[in-house]
Amino acid sequence: MKTNKGHVAFVGAGPGDIGLITQKGLECLSKADVVLYDRLANPRLLRYTKNHCEFVYCGKLPNNHIMRQEKINESLIYYALKGKYVVRLKGGDPSVFGRVGEEAEAVAKQAIPFEIVPGITASIAASAYAGIPVTHRECSNSFTIRTGHFCENNHKLNYDKNTGDTIAYYMGVKGLGTICQELIEQGKSKETKAAVIQWGTLGKQKVVEGTLATIVSLVEKENITNPALTIVGDVVNLRSSIAWFEKLPFYQKRIIIAKSSAGESQLEKYFSDNGAEVFAFPALKKVDRVLHPTEIEAIKEKERLIFFAPESMEVFFSQFYQHGYDLRDLPKQIEYVSEKTKKALAEKRIRGQQAIFQQKDACIIGPSAVESSNQYAPKNIFIISHEIKIDFRFDEMNRRLLSEDQWQTVIFPNKSAIDYFLKEWERFSADNPTKLMFAYIGESVKEYAMEKGFHLIDEAVQQALETKDWKVE
Repeated sequence: MKTNKGHVAFVGAGPGDIGLITQKGLECLSKADVVLYDRLANPRLLRYTKNHCEFVYCGKLPNNHIMRQEKINESLIYYALKGKYVVRLKGGDPSVFGRVGEEAEAVAKQAIPFEIVPGITASIAASAYAGIPVTHRECSNSFTIRTGHFCENNHKLNYDKNTGDTIAYYMGVKGLGTICQELIEQGKSKETKAAVIQWGTLGKQKVVEGTLATIVSLVEKENITNPALTIVGDVVNLRSSIAWFEKLPFYQKRIIIAKSSAGESQLEKYFSDNGAEVFAFPALKKVDRVLHPTEIEAIKEKERLIFFAPESMEVFFSQFYQHGYDLRDLPKQIEYVSEKTKKALAEKRIRGQQAIFQQKDACIIGPSAVESSNQYAPKNIFIISHEIKIDFRFDEMNRRLLSEDQWQTVIFPNKSAIDYFLKEWERFSADNPTKLMFAYIGESVKEYAMEKGFHLIDEAVQQALETKDWKVE
């Protein structure tokens, strides 16, 4: 019996910041039927997959292996032999302490086609975000990468005097004392500069500086744990003059963006680009509805056509054209509810106007959640374009991100986002969500949030929202 072998792509997810994954890595994710991902691969990258892609968490914690290496190898083979396009998503670069050699060997033995897509490795990226270039013409002409964990066969290979001017240790917090002592015994001065970078390139990044003699006590004092990277060498001195990430306005601010749509959150991107640790929640997906020919015909007969959202426009126009109609068949008056929809209409060269629901003889096209309110009948007819549903595939990601980080603020772009947020928060956390500070877009949203029990406004975040004039998401 001939087996329809699939394909395995070993993809480097980069060091944490999702903007640092490669274009080829994103292309692989967009084709994936199954993604096996590690703890250090930013789970937000799973959003770039297809709606029906399967997620398998292979995360590992010290002394708590979620999935053993042998099981990971078996899973890659299992899915590939079912004809699936499999992405093995690994933090950083898969070839740098990512065990890609072992996994690729296992796949190769089964004659399964595969590829290795490099990623930006943590030592280079985290150091850069901390203001520490790993090389510098005046103080570091070479660079050595080492693991902070050793197995019996490679321990002796890691400690010799032929090291670079700069040394990077991956996951070396537990053995940091041993690392520093052995470097000193090999001839390094006790005053050699060292820095430990936790959660590099993310908004929760934390950096501790010291020397080989002091760094261990400083790390203990600041309660630094893995994932962390240790940099040893004179290049650490450059941090005082070129550290840039920590100067961003929302550095180390921890913000949740409440969502009511399935699209990408521009708020999440904005605050992340400005140094915050940001999480758009909950995970939602759009399920399009097939319009009946009689509904499309009814739309033609109306004087006014109101679009509730850009997603409603996409659903309508794709099916409208499929039935052989064009722009000349649209009602004379096209209206929109939000500024985002106005912009989407303009991109189609349609000049709309603000919707007035009190007027009669209109067809309103929008999501099922809006139709259920029944506030527009009987003056007008409502046609459902799509449904917004909870994407349960992201439950593992939501559970981890809500529990691992101490969130400070939630941003509410609209009233629906408040409802989605509160309902889903209850599934993942026993904490009272109204203890969070909040920010909002629009006075009616503020009032609704306060009705639900939120009371403390994050003035800095609120000012940013008002200064930039955000539109409802």
